[in-house]
Amino acid sequence: MNLFLRLALMCFVFVSAAVGLFFSRSADAVPVFARKYQTACQTCHWATFPALNSFGRAFRDNGYTFPSDDEVYVKDTPVAMGGESWKKLFPKALWPSDIPHLPPLSVLVTSDFNYTPQISDGETSFNGIGEVELLTAGTLGESLSWFGAMALFENPGPTQASGTLVERLFGVYTPTLFGKKGLVNIEFGMFEPRATPRSEHLSIIGTAQYLFNTWPTLPTGNFTTFSVNQKGLELFGGKNGPKGKGGFLWAVGILNGEPQHEVMESWEGNTENYGEDIVVNVEDKWRGADNAFDMNNSKDYYGRLSYKIGGMGVMGGGTTDESAKDTENWQDNSLTLSGFFYRGNTGFFNDPVAATGWHTSGNRFWRYGTEFDFYWWNFNLFGAATFFRDDTRSDVTIDGVSGSNFDADLYTAELRWVALPWIIPAARFENMNPGYDAGDLDSFNRYSADINVILRANIKLLVGAAFADGEAPQMSLFDDTYRLGIQIAF
Repeated sequence: MNLFLRLALMCFVFVSAAVGLFFSRSADAVPVFARKYQTACQTCHWATFPALNSFGRAFRDNGYTFPSDDEVYVKDTPVAMGGESWKKLFPKALWPSDIPHLPPLSVLVTSDFNYTPQISDGETSFNGIGEVELLTAGTLGESLSWFGAMALFENPGPTQASGTLVERLFGVYTPTLFGKKGLVNIEFGMFEPRATPRSEHLSIIGTAQYLFNTWPTLPTGNFTTFSVNQKGLELFGGKNGPKGKGGFLWAVGILNGEPQHEVMESWEGNTENYGEDIVVNVEDKWRGADNAFDMNNSKDYYGRLSYKIGGMGVMGGGTTDESAKDTENWQDNSLTLSGFFYRGNTGFFNDPVAATGWHTSGNRFWRYGTEFDFYWWNFNLFGAATFFRDDTRSDVTIDGVSGSNFDADLYTAELRWVALPWIIPAARFENMNPGYDAGDLDSFNRYSADINVILRANIKLLVGAAFADGEAPQMSLFDDTYRLGIQIAF
């Protein structure tokens, strides 16, 4: 199917989905923080969940509390674990805390219908209930908070059973320094590193994941990306700029590194997905190491620095009432510029096709780049240049060609638009340029787009499509996909 026909089909699907949706009405959503503050989800989300607006980002970076006077806005009064007078008696008394009055739990239900032309001359699949995800979040006193996400039920396809998996679970300590919160925060547990150019968990294009978060360095079998939910420790913080506008954000972290055993197991037996010429037998990596916590003893580290020009202060700006407006909350005329890096050490095969010559370490790799995030009126334009640099300790040989440098350059552009408060289309373009010493791949482009239609404040219809041009590797990651789905959060 040529590019014109694909784009025409995408437009047809988008228009068809929009017809009849004028019957939608507004309603309040009721996830964890909506219940706690008795406010709409749009207070923190950028027109549609899960994307965050400027206030939502400040709320997260202040330890999941309002930037100022949080206790004034809490409607679900927490259960006190001690009195304020205990603070004066410390260390001869326990420091007081509190716990939520209501169970801090929410549920996200997803159902999808997908059409993939490459599979069996055009496979259609309806997964019924594709995933039921349990979300938990809240605060414990004035400086501790947590967030967690667990797939209670996940149906990846007819060939695999459903499973339960803890995707993220982390705590955040947000002390008050110099009379302010958010200057320094400590995050610990299993989380998405802030090194990622853009969070996968906050994307409103769900038909295809970002390539900078999913691209494997195929010749070496390096599956480490920015957004694998890894176990580690992160320090992050920020400060508003002049007159409370914009400001800078920073983050540094150290991670266990290589994806955990249960993540690697998902690749076992799936060698057909890695291309016809480059086959990676991941099972060999864990041979004799069934109980291994990690592939090697090295730890990964990363950093990010951002500066926002204009718009709301990165830690909240103006009064809380002004910051937390419910209407047109996506508008935040501003430009954010960022630089990031990720440094790690992983294993590799000397001969990945035959899966021989395995080393548990020796591929010292970099992931780094720059990005911009521009907001104007009802539009958001994002762009990133991401560079993958893998350098193996000894040569990798494929089809008689050897080398140790496996580089790739990726350029990403994404446009989101609030056409109406309940219709939010988004489109993404990605240009990947591998430059491997051995097992080289051609440069290719991938296109993806979704339209989010908010049927209710906590219910949305998703219509999307994703496809790559003919130079893309023969992997399921790049199969043409057309999607119709619904998500319900409560």
